[in-house]
Amino acid sequence: MKYEIIKATSGPKHHLFGFHDIVAFNKSGDKILSVETDVINRPPLANEEFGVGYALWEEQRFIELGKTVALNYPQGARQQWLSDTEFIVNNRIGNHWGADIYDVTVGKKIGSIDNTAHCVTKDGKWAYGINYARLFRLGGYGYNGLPDKFISEAIPLKDGIYKTEIATNHSDLLVSIGDVAQCDAETSANNGSHHYVTHLLLSPNNKRIAFLHRFFLADGGIRTRLMTVGTDGSDLRCLAYGFLSHYDWRDENNIFIWGRAGSSIDVMRTNPLFSNPLVRPLLRGVKSLVRIVLGHSKSISKHFLMVGDTDDKSIIPFAEDILLEDGHPMCCPTNRNIMICDTYPHKETNTRTLFFYDFTKNAKNEIGEYYMGKEQVDMTLAEQFLAGIDESVLSFVSIEQMSFTRSGLHCDLHPRWDAYGKMVAFDSIHEGTRQIYIVKR
Repeated sequence: MKYEIIKATSGPKHHLFGFHDIVAFNKSGDKILSVETDVINRPPLANEEFGVGYALWEEQRFIELGKTVALNYPQGARQQWLSDTEFIVNNRIGNHWGADIYDVTVGKKIGSIDNTAHCVTKDGKWAYGINYARLFRLGGYGYNGLPDKFISEAIPLKDGIYKTEIATNHSDLLVSIGDVAQCDAETSANNGSHHYVTHLLLSPNNKRIAFLHRFFLADGGIRTRLMTVGTDGSDLRCLAYGFLSHYDWRDENNIFIWGRAGSSIDVMRTNPLFSNPLVRPLLRGVKSLVRIVLGHSKSISKHFLMVGDTDDKSIIPFAEDILLEDGHPMCCPTNRNIMICDTYPHKETNTRTLFFYDFTKNAKNEIGEYYMGKEQVDMTLAEQFLAGIDESVLSFVSIEQMSFTRSGLHCDLHPRWDAYGKMVAFDSIHEGTRQIYIVKR
């Protein structure tokens, strides 16, 4: 089947939305949120401004309403609609990260909240946010420019996920990183590594929040735990742990995620022996050897996993012969049997594939392939855009790799639906500049 592909924004400036977990269109469908920038060949600098607004996609015209300094290229500024005419976008508010609110009918900012909005409820009343300064410091998708107020705490008791009533600007700590780390403690760790939470996603009925809990292991790898909690802070659960990546809610009771959960190698890597200072220098070599020896073992291979949101762990691989690699999935809001997803660049062609997947038919329908480009990151300002990231993080990953994956050149398609399941928007760099495109079903 051939799909109609429409260019929603145009150059010479770059336009992007960000991640794959938010509806980018307003309910009327005529506007799509976007950020505008002149430069994408390096990560953002502290206090660097980006244009905030929306695209009238049928005209390929971007309307700027303001600026933000809170942006990372993988997830944008977490801009999202509160209603058909109002949207919220993260920004610096004084000496901390918060969010601004804009009204497209008056064409300007109409308010702010003092905490961030990683995700918002469907009714536009509640925002759930995280500490982006901590994320940046620990190598996650954070914002450059402000210090982590909990820098001295490996497992903070007063930092975590925040719940904000947007109308009153009142925030409470929904769940702390300390609470998260203690939940299902045998799969967590208290090894001195600094913990953080990221990738928040509301369930379809907005009653629970899924998120990823992460911390470094002694060998330099990252332990990820898939967690959920009620939007009232109740029933905190650890659903899976191991190497876990991108995910979405399949329905109210199940989440699907790419990765490897609870394998023997994941258990082995938390052995206290590996924290011994005499052993740690040897771990990189051992880690590489294990990958070579066990690389084709089914016991450590990765798949999409269906994970139940229950106290009793239920983890079942699916589509093992069809969905063969990690991607960025999002279920259709009106029919969660259909998801849109992408792939990472293929080594031979340097292209990413965009496709639909039907859960009921276990069938994949490819839409197209999009070239990534070969431009390299400009490292001239590396000291500035990497300033504030912990040296311990940079010791386990190359500066060049960190810089590329945090630049706008690393343009994942990150497909996201409209509210009615009729259109999908995605970012791409295949025509030379980074722009937003639309697929019509």
